[in-house]
Formats: sequence, structure tokens, C-alpha cells
Amino acid sequence: MENKHQLGFVFRQENCVGCGGCSVACQIHNELPENVRFRKVDRYEVKTGKRTKDVWLSHSCMHCENPACLMVCPAKAYTTRHDGLVVLDRDLCTGCGLCEQACPYDAVTMLESDGKAIKCNMCIELIEQGKKPACVDGCPVKCLDMDNVSQILQDPSASKEGIGYGDCLTKPNMVIIRKRT
Repeated sequence: MENKHQLGFVFRQENCVGCGGCSVACQIHNELPENVRFRKVDRYEVKTGKRTKDVWLSHSCMHCENPACLMVCPAKAYTTRHDGLVVLDRDLCTGCGLCEQACPYDAVTMLESDGKAIKCNMCIELIEQGKKPACVDGCPVKCLDMDNVSQILQDPSASKEGIGYGDCLTKPNMVIIRKRT
């Protein structure tokens, strides 16, 4: 059943220059160790005729409608909020690592310092203050945003498919805007 309040990341893939500003802003805001990234930026080479161009995919936790992490967690450390955000209670985490293995988006990391899972929560502390997630504010070309998924999908240029990203059984909630602005 579709959540009419579902929040998700909105990514203008054609505008992304692959700078990693989103990833750095996230890492600083969340005070993550050097080797941990909630937001990753992947490069894809795409052929168009005889030319090849780089296309970037900025991604983190997809806050899935059917989150694999939640389904496999024996400690019930994952919950889904009213706005669809998938939240991890690290106090309940036992460090079994099943969530990390189950996530098709490589969004869960086992923290070396305590052996427990850690992941993006879309900066819920900022959202609750009426602000945008740190990664959104950290994007210098403004190709990353956060919004209501069902509303954004009404735009004909919006899709849950992009280069390096596609809809699957977990029903991820990132929207790709295909037209360049």
C-alpha cells in the first residue's frame, strides 16, 4: 500500500557533475569516520553513438517501502516512520550484520568501533526543524533534493529508473528527474 506521505530523495541525474559535495556534507554533518559513507557517488560511462560521457549516481539509503534491512533484522532495530523514513535504533542492534548483507543498495555499514549497523536516516533531526538533509544542502549544483515521492512522480520527467538505479522488490524511494535544467 502506497504511503501518501513518503519522503524520498529527488535526483536530477543529468545535472550531477560528480563532485561529491553531497557525500562530504553528509559525512561532516553525521560526524562519520573517514572510511564510512552514507552517501556515495558512482560514475557510469554511457555511450551515445560514437561518444562516451560520464553519468553520475548519488545514492544513499532509499528508505524503501519494503526495506530488506527491516525484514531480516532479528533484533527489530529498524522501524518505518509515518513519512516512510526507515530508521535504525542502534541501541537495539546486536551487530549480526544481516541488514548489511540484505540491503541491495549498499546503504548499511557495520561500524568498526562498536560492531553495530549504521545508515542514513535522511537527517530526520534537520527535517523536524523544517530543513533539508545535509547532503541536499551540500550539493553545489542543486541536483539533489528531498520531497514527497507520490507528488514528484506526477511530473512526467520523474521516474524510479535511472542510470545505475532501478525499482526492485524493496520498492526504493528515490526519484530520478530525467530532464536537464
